[in-house]
Amino acid sequence: MLKIVGKRILVVVPMMWAIATIAFYLVNLIPGTPGRTILGDAASQGQVDALNHELGYDRPLLVQYGDWLAGAVRGDFGDSLQSGRAAVTDVAARLPITLSVAIAATVLSVVVGVTVGVTAANGGRWLDRLLQSGSSVAMAVPSFWLGVLLVFVFALGLKWFPAIGYVPFSEDPAEWLKSIVLPSVSVAMIGTATISRQTRAALIHELGQDYVRTLYATGVPSRSIVLKHALRNASTPIATSVGFQFIGLLGSTVIVEQVFGINGLGQLVLNAVTSKDLPLLLTIIIFTTALVIAVNLIVDLLTVWLNPKARRV
Repeated sequence: MLKIVGKRILVVVPMMWAIATIAFYLVNLIPGTPGRTILGDAASQGQVDALNHELGYDRPLLVQYGDWLAGAVRGDFGDSLQSGRAAVTDVAARLPITLSVAIAATVLSVVVGVTVGVTAANGGRWLDRLLQSGSSVAMAVPSFWLGVLLVFVFALGLKWFPAIGYVPFSEDPAEWLKSIVLPSVSVAMIGTATISRQTRAALIHELGQDYVRTLYATGVPSRSIVLKHALRNASTPIATSVGFQFIGLLGSTVIVEQVFGINGLGQLVLNAVTSKDLPLLLTIIIFTTALVIAVNLIVDLLTVWLNPKARRV
């Protein structure tokens, strides 16, 4: 296991460097200059040039890249041009908000998706068709549209949950949970449908194997065969699907945050792009990249734990 972790970590370093380099040059292709964005259209070109010189944005791009990379290696990603605070501080303040919704949506997707997938694989022909049709509809529903619908029904109509806003867990755990329920359900819909389909396909494959027929022949209860034996062997592709879904749900969360007025990474990204806040935008990219790589590593380790044969790869 340690050998596998070591190999993955060795790959992470050049990968992070490549992504950081590409991100730096792509971000600098955004039209406009930080000086113009900060001072506005009313400022003269001389004032803009003076501010760009003060901030160091008039230097050759390769020199800017070298200075930024040297600082990033030390953990210094620069100061946000909007707030004047360290960009890491702004990202760290917003990241838990987005993660709260994304993790809750992933847990909901796994619980409901696996349950639906197991039921579809064992529920008979008509129930299987019904659940598969339902999952097809769920995959076609845009998360932001579902979010608006949930607000009208459960927030404005029934008044069970708040329509907008986010309450930190440290302030009030109960209100925190209420504030992320509707966003999480909105984001989880597509993930639930995808995981249920993956679970169904993997479980049907396992139930057709010889060892399952042997277990049935020896009198092992059907429930035990499905949940204890077949589902465990089918869990490797399911775990991989969950990892990919978390990454996808993280992106959907950024969009749904706008519907529910949640000031997470979504609003921060939008502000950084419109104001050409290069240090902040690059910090967001690096943090989210590191998060995606960490999730992939966890999925790899989980796959090895579930399937010992993978340790030989």
